[in-house]
Amino acid sequence: MVSARMRRFVGRIANRPARLVSALVYLVLIAWAILSLFPLYWMVKNSFEPPLSMTIFPPKLLPVSPTLDNYIILLQRTPMARWGFNSFFVTTVRTLGALFFGALAGYAFAKLRFFGREVIFWALMSTLMIPGFILIIPLYQVVKFLGWLDTYLALTIPGITGGVWAMFLMRQFARTLPTELIEAARMDGASEFGIFRMIILPLMKPGLAVLGIFTFIGNWNSFFWPLVATTSVSMRVLPVGLALIRGAGGEATILVQGQTMAGSTLMAVPMIIVFLAFQRYFVRGITIGAIKG
Repeated sequence: MVSARMRRFVGRIANRPARLVSALVYLVLIAWAILSLFPLYWMVKNSFEPPLSMTIFPPKLLPVSPTLDNYIILLQRTPMARWGFNSFFVTTVRTLGALFFGALAGYAFAKLRFFGREVIFWALMSTLMIPGFILIIPLYQVVKFLGWLDTYLALTIPGITGGVWAMFLMRQFARTLPTELIEAARMDGASEFGIFRMIILPLMKPGLAVLGIFTFIGNWNSFFWPLVATTSVSMRVLPVGLALIRGAGGEATILVQGQTMAGSTLMAVPMIIVFLAFQRYFVRGITIGAIKG
């Protein structure tokens, strides 16, 4: 009996360092989560406060005199519905385009054998080293020459393929698929596009989900190109439109900060929904590039 008590006591002493380490890890993770989520909370809190409440010092953690005035004024003052439609339309078209063209290119570079495949692939990969801002002026000149400025064509066509990153991501995923299925389909007389549509595309769903999530988020938050390619208020997308509700001098005033926070909150809602619905694919997206070298 005594020996059993001694064993339990020794066991508790032995487990104490491990418990302390676990408690310390939890404390660090909780602090990290609070620091990460605090800006989001502060944005939502300010969106429900009167503008002058933001000047109170020291700031209050909870909303002071909660109100919906910022949202009401924002919807009355700006074409938020039109900006939201523009963002949704442009994001959807470009995401679908990236899925289709990225899957096609990824399948070709992963499973098809043709002359210069590796040279072409690495030549395309080398373009990732070129800063995107360098291409803005030539792209603007091309779009202007075609007469697409301030149209949906200017917002959707450039970048509709998803770029080299989409091709690379889908190639890495396609390389993990069994080649025997493709060879069997060829022996049965299936065309290359038929193999892609009936065999490869269904097997690519996890990779397509990852590509779709990141492409949707990137296009939804896109700011610089929509700012350059559009001039009329009705053709703006949400990130650019929210910048327009600032003061005429370009500086945000206290009176419009609440509306800016309200608009930012509305803009963040789709991203929060996407994250909560597909959060397990985010982890897959981080590791998918290391599936096969």
